[in-house]
Amino acid sequence: MQVMDHVVLHVIFSTKNQRPTLTDNIRAEAHARMVEDIGQSENILLAIGGTADHVHIAAYLSRKMTVAKLVDRLKTAATRWIIRQGTEYESFRWQKGFSVFSVSPADRSALMQYIHTQDTLHRTRTFQQEMRAMYAKYDAGFDERFVWK
Repeated sequence: MQVMDHVVLHVIFSTKNQRPTLTDNIRAEAHARMVEDIGQSENILLAIGGTADHVHIAAYLSRKMTVAKLVDRLKTAATRWIIRQGTEYESFRWQKGFSVFSVSPADRSALMQYIHTQDTLHRTRTFQQEMRAMYAKYDAGFDERFVWK
């Protein structure tokens, strides 16, 4: 039996309490660590981007890995590098959870453009505003008591 999969994911996670820790001087390298980790798996990265307080990733998910395992690996890869960048980063942490949405392969290019323009998009809206809009778009319920931790 042949197994075909073509699952495009949009994964979003933030720094702990949305602290703007991923400043310009470390964001690119933190993203590079995540890219490197994806390259060592059977997942395929399409795009990575974000701002000082969160990360967006578009990827094809390997059928051999869960989304939770993928996110854990990405957070760990970046964290190991970030905490070695100086005493101001020793207490760096990510939020406990993440958000993930499946995206039609037909919408892949639009998703990649969205991720690559995060700096521009966040000149006029916060991470929380962005996520509330995304939860509404995908008709995904969420609980304010837990989603921002």
